[in-house]
Amino acid sequence: MAYSFFVAKRLIRSRSHNRFVSFLTLFATAGLAIGTMALLITVSILNGFQKKISENISNFTSNIEIQGFERVPLPDYERISREISSQPNVESVSPFVEHEAMIRAKRIGAASTEGILLRGILPEHDNSSLRNEIKSGRYEFTNVRSMYPLLLGSKLASRLKVETGDTVFIFGIEGVPSPLNPPRVLSFIVVGLYETGMSEYDDIYGYTNLKAASYLFDMPDGSVSGFDIMVDDLSQVASTSSHLERLLGYPYYPRTMYQMYRNLFAWVELQKKPIPIIIALIILVAAFNVVGTLLMIVLEKINAVGILKTLGATRRSISRIFLLQGVFIGFIGTSIGTASAFVLLEIQKNYNFIHIPGDIYFMNTVPVSMQTSDFLIIGCVAFALSVAASYLPARAAASFDPLESVRFQ
Repeated sequence: MAYSFFVAKRLIRSRSHNRFVSFLTLFATAGLAIGTMALLITVSILNGFQKKISENISNFTSNIEIQGFERVPLPDYERISREISSQPNVESVSPFVEHEAMIRAKRIGAASTEGILLRGILPEHDNSSLRNEIKSGRYEFTNVRSMYPLLLGSKLASRLKVETGDTVFIFGIEGVPSPLNPPRVLSFIVVGLYETGMSEYDDIYGYTNLKAASYLFDMPDGSVSGFDIMVDDLSQVASTSSHLERLLGYPYYPRTMYQMYRNLFAWVELQKKPIPIIIALIILVAAFNVVGTLLMIVLEKINAVGILKTLGATRRSISRIFLLQGVFIGFIGTSIGTASAFVLLEIQKNYNFIHIPGDIYFMNTVPVSMQTSDFLIIGCVAFALSVAASYLPARAAASFDPLESVRFQ
């Protein structure tokens, strides 16, 4: 084994006889490295998309949302909150009142009217990440100058041309407005602007306290529109939702975040399905490069093979020499590809050089999630294929007749 390793290393490093073969060796190693790097970057970015979308949705809304069937008000929210909180895998419960409304800025020169989805919450029970997404102003839900507080999404505020401290009017509309059905109107002061990077929220949502929303939408005393629930173990969110549905019964209608945002998660899964095929194709191309390179080395070193056989080298030892060359190429190519992918992904993760439109992808930069299992699986598959690809050239080298090998040159 020791002399096989020595000869294989000399053949890999040799540049004196045929620089073209050395170039092919370098080309095969680079092809394997680029293929491995591309796959690791692709998989890590797709994992990042899935993780970031899950985090954004989970942090800003809830893992489970319970609303009334056909949006009927849910009574006695304090008792129901306590009952839900006592169930297994439930971390926190936040009641809310939510309804569509119209918003108009009081400011001169502002846009006339926009649609808004106004949500009233209890700040002491708020389990979203809203307080961490404040762009300007403050996270505040107490009345200011006898006016109710309002947190607006940055994009909605931009369309309304309002800033922190401005006054707006919100019209609570139920049914068709008429002299017999006038809308309720409340004045709000904008205490803060938030920005999540997800246009679905920044474009339409506004937040106020539960009392203001309940009055504006004429909710019965002690009633809410629903409950936001965060769980301890996200992998058990479906079973927790089913348990709550059985526990609460009609008209309580729980939905997990995977059901509420089915299209988003289905899109991410769809992007990940072709990955095994892409892995196979790219690494197979790199493996064919290894085959071609080693065959060229065999042809270029055929006289050396003949000399070794004349000196008593066995077929197995000759085959081992070229198998070791495949191991060298596979190890170096896979190592370089893995290291390059790690460095590039770390740069993107820390500095966010690559930006994407937030109104399409629900985030402003390309997300990255590196998983050790992906690096191990892709690296091992690439290495194994390069070693397997060296079997054919190794067998061809071992099968040469010594006399023919010497005469070949």
